[in-house]
Amino acid sequence: MSEKFTVEQKEQIVIESFTATNIAELCRRHGVSVAQFHRWKERFLEGGRKGLGESSRGNEYQKEIDDLKRLVGDQALVIDALKKSRQGRK
Repeated sequence: MSEKFTVEQKEQIVIESFTATNIAELCRRHGVSVAQFHRWKERFLEGGRKGLGESSRGNEYQKEIDDLKRLVGDQALVIDALKKSRQGRK
């Protein structure tokens, strides 16, 4: 089943709602139910929230930083253990 509205049309209707004084009239004019409009608006706002938050690339970088910190910590423990074992041989 094909969608009645394109992504661009949905976006335009939601954006238009930010300045509309009567949502029911806006929905009637565009031939969309009020309930459907509110679902579109919620998805639109959720996408905006994600866009304003940390990007997925930022999350990837943070994960890589955490992994590298763990690796450096492990290496520091190994170096410390080697130093202690070497001191015991002298």
